[in-house]
Parts: sequence; structure tokens; C-alpha cells
Amino acid sequence: MRLTPDQQTAIRLPIHDIARREGIMLPDTEHAPRITIAGASGFIGTALCRELARDYPVTALTRSQARAQPPDPDTRITWRHCDLYDLAELTHALKDCDYAIYLVHSLAPSSRLTQAAPRDMDLILADNFARAAAANGIRQILFVSGLMPDTFRISTLLWSRREVEMALTAHGVPVTILRAGLVVGPGGSACRLMVELVRRIGIITLPPNARTRTRPIALADLIRAIRHTLGKPEQFRGHYDLGGPDCISYEDMLRTTARLLGLKRRFLTLPWLPSAIVAQGARWITGTPTDLVAPVMESLPRDTRLRDNPVQRFIDPGAIPFEQALNDALDHRRKRLLPNPRQPIHQKTRAALRQASRVRSIQRIIQPPGQDAAWVAGNYFRWLGDCCRPFVKTTVLTDPHTGEDTGYQVHLRPGGHLLLQLERDSQAGTKDRQIHRITGGLLARKEAQRGRFEFQSVLGGRYTMAAIHDFAPSLPWYLYLWSQAVAHLLVMRRYQRHLARLAR
Repeated sequence: MRLTPDQQTAIRLPIHDIARREGIMLPDTEHAPRITIAGASGFIGTALCRELARDYPVTALTRSQARAQPPDPDTRITWRHCDLYDLAELTHALKDCDYAIYLVHSLAPSSRLTQAAPRDMDLILADNFARAAAANGIRQILFVSGLMPDTFRISTLLWSRREVEMALTAHGVPVTILRAGLVVGPGGSACRLMVELVRRIGIITLPPNARTRTRPIALADLIRAIRHTLGKPEQFRGHYDLGGPDCISYEDMLRTTARLLGLKRRFLTLPWLPSAIVAQGARWITGTPTDLVAPVMESLPRDTRLRDNPVQRFIDPGAIPFEQALNDALDHRRKRLLPNPRQPIHQKTRAALRQASRVRSIQRIIQPPGQDAAWVAGNYFRWLGDCCRPFVKTTVLTDPHTGEDTGYQVHLRPGGHLLLQLERDSQAGTKDRQIHRITGGLLARKEAQRGRFEFQSVLGGRYTMAAIHDFAPSLPWYLYLWSQAVAHLLVMRRYQRHLARLAR
């Protein structure tokens, strides 16, 4: 039976009256703010999209064309392909967004060849996101970070998370940081590693720090915390530690996993076991890629003390214990963790990257005091000619009226052949961000000239990130890998040392 508008209003009014009496805020579905989620195809992002779409229009950003192409059955979720390394594209993607949730990490491949440390990629992505959010007047960024241990010894992964926090807060947008440890849910990489270790090994050897304790949190509780803080930048600004009700060691989590899977396993904790050996063994046994195993093993639980805060107090009532959260995430029939939502598109994404055959290379350079990215860019291209004098020479192109650099050419000294031509994008560039489009030369594929060489100041001018994005080499791929790619990496490392000496 179809209700008339008057009948629908009569039904809605009591609901709003009850909500007002109980102090519950119901969203105005007709004028609800738009939420944009970056990193929406991961296991946290997928669940969060479904949850928030009940009350808000959601824009889900993904780097995968395969995920963005098919429309979502939920019409309130709009999937959009977005390259977060491209500031202009990201700024356009955040248009008309009110609140943004940042769930991005750089472990998933974004090009066929990547010459970059994960923490350097994370830093560029976060800086781009903060710049784009500020340009669009976004009212709040919400970021899920990692729990920071009470020690001076901190893993590379957690320090990368800390740098991301600093980058997101560097451009004036209010930021809410939820620091969580192990998130237990279907598709989580850490949970998958635990399950696969227990499934495949009868006697599990553990490093000594496997007995330290942490506070794993259920995915559902993390989403509750996100919903509670979303849209309240004045009330929740800064960082908040989150954890579940159980204070448990990694060894106990493995024992619980074995019990839930119905498997008898023996655990042996050794007094000394290098983390590198543990990571390689876990990769070989479980089949998990090295770029996922290493960060998980590196951030094994430390004795963590949660700082009391209002968000933790909000989720404490009804918080899900570790055993229940893991049990809900298991496929008991197959004795596996439920699959990651990104898993069906892995093969398509890798095939697309392989076909495009593009390169990304990022190096972190200490920025000399008092200088900026514009100075570093000009200095680099002038230094390059001296560094590679027997083989190449560089030509600086200048505007005859202003004397400013407009581009650079790299020539082969014997014969004078043009190897690369770069044109400075003066409209998109600023003093702390220089963009040079790769427009020609024998080493660049002519039909795919989307490559660019960017110099970007981050963390208040502490570093300049020198990054090549979307470069399509003209050389045959494997010849490129062992010639031009190696040469570029050696030159950039030498330049890093050169500017480090200047900075001292």
C-alpha cells in the first residue's frame, strides 16, 4: 500500500519527537553533508561506506579503475577514480565535500615500477590531501592512525603514521586522529597473517616481543568511534587512543585463533629472533606479499597504555572482545579469514598497471634552511649537468622578459641528442610546489606524455620530496629497468647527499 505525503509525515513526526526527547540527533537526509572517504576500497573503508551511506551521501575515492567503473548498488555511494598523487585531480574530487575521512596507505601498488620508500609515498599523499581539503574549505579531516608506544623506540611504520598526522594538520583544516592498534575484521592484513600462520604451521616460533600486550579493536567499534566524532571538529580536534576491552599479547591472539579454527598448535617463544627472519618466514609460509608482511611484523604489539579520552569512554560500553570479533571475521567452513573486499579487483588492477608500464620514483631531500621547493628544483637541474658531465648536459630555458626558468632540456653530450625535455607548469606551481611536465625527448614515450617531475615542500619546509609521477619510458621495459631506472636512482641518491651537506 502506498502512503500519501500526509500519512508519511504523520509517521515521521513521532520518530523525531522521540529522538528530540531522548537527545538523539537524526540526520536531515535531504540536506545531509557529503562525506568523502579516501582509501574506500580497503576493509575499513568498504565497511565504513556501507555504514555512513545510511545517513549521508558518500563519495568513495579509489586509485583502482576496476573498482571505480561498475556503479555501486547503493545509490548513495558514488565511486570515483582519483590519483591522490595528482593534486589538481584530488582537489577536483573533493569539490562539494563537507567532511573527509582519510584511510589511505601506500602498500598497494600504484605503478608498474615504484622507486620509493612507503613512508615517503605516505607523506606525499597526506600532504596532497591536506592541501586539497584546505582548497575546498573542508570542515574536518578524520584520520585512522596507529597507537604510539610509550617509548623512544618506534617502528618505521608507526613513525610514518606520525608523519602523516603532522602533514594532515599542516594546512589549517581541523583534524581528528583516531589512533587504533590491530583492527579485527574481515579482510584485515594483520588478521589474515595470524590466521594463515595458524593454519599452515604446527609449531609456531615467536620473537620475544610477541608476549607484550596491546588492545585490539573490533572493526565495528572503530566505525562507532568514527561516527561519534564525524562532523564535530570543534569537539574532537587532536588525537584519541582507541582499543577494545581486552589487553592481550600477540601470542595469546594466535592461541585464540587456533582455538576458534579447531586446530592444535604448539607455540615456542625464542629469546632472540630477528624480525627480518620472522617476516621472510611468514611471507614464505603464508604467501602474503613482502610489502604487507614487513609492516605487520615491524609493528608487533608493544606494551601500550591507552590515554583516557572521551572517544574511548564512548565505545567502552558494549565494546566487542577480541575473540568475538575474530570469530565473526572467520569463514569457519574454509578455516580462513573472510576475504578482503579489494581481493576481486587485485588481478585487474595489476594487469592495468602492467599494461600502462609507468614509473613512480620518490626521494626525500633535506631542504636547506631558508630555501623552498622552487630553489631545490632550479638547483637540481643545474647540479645535474655537473654531476653527469661526461655523459649528459643540461640546458636551462628562461623567459627573456622575466628571467625565470621555464623548463629544462637534458642532452646526450656525444651527438647532442635530446634525451628529455621538461616544461615548468607556472600556473599550477607555487614556491613550495614545482611541477615540470615531461613533454619530449628520446627517453619518453611520445604517445603517453603524462609524466611529470615534481618538487614539493612538506612538513613546514623540513623536506623537499622530488617525485617522478606517471613517467612512460620509451626504452623496452627490462632494458629500462637495468639502465635508465638504475641511473636515475643513483643520481638522486647522490643529490640527496649533496643537499644534506648543504643543510648542515
